[in-house]
Parts: sequence; C-alpha cells; structure tokens
Amino acid sequence: MLVFRLVFKPMRIFLNYWLWLSLLSGLIFSGPINSARAAGPHYVFAHYMVCNPTYGPSVQGFEQDIQDAQAAGIDGFALNLGAYDDPTQGYYNKNVAMMFAAAEALGTGFKLFFSVQITNTTNIIQLISAYAGRTNTFYLGTNMVVSTWGESPLGENGAVPGDGTVDWKNAVFAPLQQQGISVFFIPFFWPTNGSELPTYAEGVKLLNTYTNLLNGLFLFGAAGTPSQVSQCNSNYTVAVHQAGKIFMSSTTPSYWGCAQTTIGRRYFETDGGEGVDLEWQSIIANQPDWVEIVTWNDFNESTYISPVNNPVQYEPQYSTPYRYCHAGYLELTKRYISWYKTGVAPPINQDALFYFYRTHSTNAVASDTSDPPVTAFGGDVANVVYNTLLLTAPAQLRVVSGTNSASYSLGAGLQQVRTPFAPGPQTFTVTRNSKTVLTVQGPPILAAITNYDYFPASGYAYGLMPPTNLVAQP
Repeated sequence: MLVFRLVFKPMRIFLNYWLWLSLLSGLIFSGPINSARAAGPHYVFAHYMVCNPTYGPSVQGFEQDIQDAQAAGIDGFALNLGAYDDPTQGYYNKNVAMMFAAAEALGTGFKLFFSVQITNTTNIIQLISAYAGRTNTFYLGTNMVVSTWGESPLGENGAVPGDGTVDWKNAVFAPLQQQGISVFFIPFFWPTNGSELPTYAEGVKLLNTYTNLLNGLFLFGAAGTPSQVSQCNSNYTVAVHQAGKIFMSSTTPSYWGCAQTTIGRRYFETDGGEGVDLEWQSIIANQPDWVEIVTWNDFNESTYISPVNNPVQYEPQYSTPYRYCHAGYLELTKRYISWYKTGVAPPINQDALFYFYRTHSTNAVASDTSDPPVTAFGGDVANVVYNTLLLTAPAQLRVVSGTNSASYSLGAGLQQVRTPFAPGPQTFTVTRNSKTVLTVQGPPILAAITNYDYFPASGYAYGLMPPTNLVAQP
C-alpha cells in the first residue's frame, strides 16, 4: 500500500547502513544569494508525519500534538507530505487542513511549514499557495519557509531509488513568485553518493551545486549512532555557515528500521539518555541556527519523540511489534531545548530520573517464525537499562531488574548509569538520607517473545520540589 511506502520511507533502506534574515522578494530567482546567517532566535522544530496523526485525525487530536510539543519548548512542526490533491490519499489534504485549524484555534503562535516529499510540481504549488496566507505559516521576514526530504533538481539520489527530481526554481518558485509568494528554501538534499551520514566535503558540494537555489540547508540525520549523527551535523554546520546560509541541524532519540527487512531490520544503539545528551551537547557547542527533531511521530523507525502513551490506540496498523512510550526522551530533551535557546544550562532544582531500555535481550528468539530477526546492528548494543538522573544533591540509586539488583552512590548533577537487565519487573528508586526521593516502575523485560521488538521503552519521574529557601546545586 502506498501509505506504508510513505510511512516506512524505504528510500533510505538501500543505503550503506554502516555509514550513513529575511531575503529580498524575488532574490531567489535573480542570481546568487548572499544571505547572512539568521540573527534571530534559535528555533526548534519537529518532523511531523502527516499520514500518522498521533492522536487520530481530528482537530482536537492535532491540538494535543501541538500542546505536547509547545510544553517541551518546540516552536513548530515541519509537515512531511508524501502526496497532495491525490484522490487515493485524501487524508493528506484533510490532515493538513485540520492541523492548521488546530494551530489557529489554540492561538499560541505555533509555527507550521512543509517538508515536501512529492514531485508533482502542480501539487507542490497548490499546497504552498493554499497555506501561504494562514496565520501559523512560518515566515522568515516576508519569505515563506519551505523544506523538503529529497527531490533534488538534478536527481543526486545516489543509491536512493524513488527519490525524484523537481525543478524547484523554474517549475515551483517562479510560478509562486508570480502569485506574490516568495520562498525561503531550506531543504534536505541527498549527497551525490546517497550517504545518510555525509562529510563536510559532501555538504560543500551540495552548497556549491545549488548556491543560487538554497537559502539554507537541512540535514535529516537519524540512521546512525549519536556520535555519527553529531559529527555529520557538525560537518554541515561549518559548511553551511561558511557559505553564509542558515543551517537546520537534526537530532533523533532512537532508530530501528522495523520494516527494513532486506537489510537486516537495522538497529542503531543510541544509549538512552546518554545519546540525547551527546547529540544536544554537540548542537549547543556548534550552534546551528535551527534544529529539527527527527521525528515527532514516525512510528515505524523508532524515531518518534511524541509522548503519546499508546500510539496503537490511534494507529492500529502499528500493533505489532508494540510501540513503547517515548515520553522519557521528550521530557529529557526539554532541558536541552531550553539550554540551546537561552545559552544557559537550566539549574537542577528538582530531582529527576529517566529510564530507557529494550524489553528483550538480543539473544531472545521470536516464536513467530515468519518474523525476520534483527541482524544489522550499529553501536554498542548491550542488554542494559539506561538511567539518566538529575540530582539536586548526592543520592543513592537502586535498580531492581527482574531477579537482579544494583545500588549506586551518585553525586549531585547529571548522572548516567547502565545496569545489566534481567527478565521481570523493572523498578528504579532514588533515596537520600534513607528517605525515598522518587520511585518508578517501567515495563517488564520479557524472557519469551512472540515478535522481535527493538522499540525502546522510556519514562521518567520527578521528586518533590525543595523548599524555596534552599539553594539547589547547579
């Protein structure tokens, strides 16, 4: 079915899985762009799969998405569309309309822009022109912001079958300019070798090839370990800023190519909160202009960061394997979004614990013999529970994993702990001076499995706020 092609985004699965301001109106068409980097605020967006409405296709459901995102400090959604004005996939038009209606009803200034993944230029023009005048459409100055996933003009798709070509300048932007719509274009284009983890030189080549087209560049980085994704974002930050353009970096919580059976259903270990910290520390150090979290709701590649507790309730096609809650990733990410935007690390004035783990061992064998095993691994894949703690003062952590238990004495501040897991209940308790500060239980680790499930579980708990007359340690 076409909808699954769009959800699964199989163009990526054929790649080498181990590597992987305001402009003057009309300037984009008239010659080289000499735009300066944005002097405005750092924005954080999330990549939203329009075909996967997190809470179901309704204005109220999209309102919940927006409220969840804004509560974390996210400024807007990049709306990924695999079709528009296609009678066989009418949900795209309907969902976009409801998303804009939800943003307008809330009236909170939430920004929306399109990440186009279609090649029909007539439909692209219809899409952009239909929403150019809406209240929540994201503009940089007088220019409507537009992005894309692939669809480069010269077809530099490397080993990415299906990544089409679009003559953006002549077939899209020029007709829009005649309608009085000027575009700020910040796409993700594949490097010529199709690598998901491009080098600095590959970024420079893209910029040189499209210097008269691009206002900025986006890197959709997801299929890799945290250190690989961070390095590629760093490569592009330097290249794009040297070109005097705006760079939109990426960050991703986890990655499992659940549907990518032809390449071993590749799984990249992102180390729970350790990976979140590594990627965001790199972003804070390198200072890209904007950040796009990839993704908000791609429930087929484990990159989702929406805090929805049970997406199967709204998306029944995702019942197997089970999609665990990723609220822990988003809650921890809040800290780094604030840090990136303000330039100041938020003080730790409340104890917090976050947990992240897979719910079965890599040695487990699924009883459903028709379910292909995971055979392609990247990173330090281990059967462990990852705990991230934010502590106002020294404390003790006790992890009970099935029949195993471990205790740790930890100092104040950010702490990262790994504990080998065992089948059974998973309980995490923080104590201080023999008193329980917080405790939380996560989903059980399974000894026997019917299907392979590399979607990590995550969650969090907070302790009580300290009295206001106490000074929390940084």
